[in-house]
Amino acid sequence: MAANTPVLVLDGPPGAGKTSLLARMVSALGDDTVWFTEPNARLATGLTAPVHPSPAGHTLWFLRHELAKARAMRRLTTDPDTSLIISDRNHLGALAYCYATRADDSLPYRTARDFYARRIAPELPETVLTAILLVSPDQSLARRGNVAELPRWKQWFDEGLPERLHTFYTDIAPTLCPTPPVIIDTDGATPDSVLAQVAAILADTGLDHTARRLTTTPAPSASPPLDQQFADAYTRLGGLEAFGHPFTRPLTHRGTTVQLCQLGALHHDPAGGTRLWNPLTEPAGSAA
Repeated sequence: MAANTPVLVLDGPPGAGKTSLLARMVSALGDDTVWFTEPNARLATGLTAPVHPSPAGHTLWFLRHELAKARAMRRLTTDPDTSLIISDRNHLGALAYCYATRADDSLPYRTARDFYARRIAPELPETVLTAILLVSPDQSLARRGNVAELPRWKQWFDEGLPERLHTFYTDIAPTLCPTPPVIIDTDGATPDSVLAQVAAILADTGLDHTARRLTTTPAPSASPPLDQQFADAYTRLGGLEAFGHPFTRPLTHRGTTVQLCQLGALHHDPAGGTRLWNPLTEPAGSAA
């Protein structure tokens, strides 16, 4: 496989379909793909969790996480065993929150933007491609049942926040991507049509075989249960509050078994150990 592996970042407002798309891609593409799930401070490994539990403290953690991830991606782009790297969110997610929130103790948007420009941008691989999945504010809330399932998700239902997020992703985010992003409107779109547009992005980079696998592999079943082999670790590490719901069935990947959830993933190695899936702390090409 060629060096300078493409990095595909999936970003956009809540409810746009990023995690569902990632789950479908991971299920289809197998061992030659490495992925990063959505950053999750509650499952922080390799980076110190936020010292201060304020919005500003968490935003600084997310920005530091994206700096570490940019460096990890740069290493992985030269890994001969990896043909595609996929990321559920990157720096755009933290910047979008700073732009949209009105919390008194939030990090100023200008401060977050400057951190990106000075520290993250120089570390990003040249091969980063960005797909921004857009969803209208009304659909964003509707797809989440118009109610926060957990108390800490209530902020995403604050008045005006979805509208400001939409403005950020349409008007500002394209200027903060290493290369011009592809913008995919998921309002009224089927999962297959969104997947086809992403496959076209990959085909344009020369990954024709990868693009064909995406569009010819049957869609996995929706809302799979948590596999019993992951139950103890899932509960010990925070359960629904930390991981959200499972989004894939158990998958075989590079000698391990992996199950992807909304906010993280677990893997079970041949020796019988179960731990977090975390490419940030694993060498390139390993069974992360």
